Amino acid sequence: MRALVGISTISVVCSASITLYAAAQLATIGIIETGPLFEIMVVLPAVAAIVTSLLGALVGLGVLVRSSTRRLPCVLMAVGHLAASVGVVAVVLWATRPSASGWDLLFLPAPVVLGQLVVLAGLGVLIRLRQRSNSVRGQQP
Repeated sequence: MRALVGISTISVVCSASITLYAAAQLATIGIIETGPLFEIMVVLPAVAAIVTSLLGALVGLGVLVRSSTRRLPCVLMAVGHLAASVGVVAVVLWATRPSASGWDLLFLPAPVVLGQLVVLAGLGVLIRLRQRSNSVRGQQP
């Protein structure tokens, strides 16, 4: 489970970078343009998020198979990574059709970000459960 939490944290941070860049662009100028920060805020984090989502999907499958680790936070993280990975594969297959222009790959971050929302929910539930566990023991969160 520790590996799944670490992988999930990295992928959520990368997806947050993509979302922050896109939201700022859409709010200020109405479109998402490539600029000096595009590679740092979108391209590099998208590659890292895709790789960590694929790793998270593999680790998540292992977590889902073992009944001892099948708790709600782990299930949410695993399902989010699986959804992101399946979405990435679908976009890549869609972009390799004969009539594809190459611009189709601009949709690649979308399934990653959407899948990471589920992963973020899993991380949030895990943090909440840990806080509740600490407060029951009388510890400070």
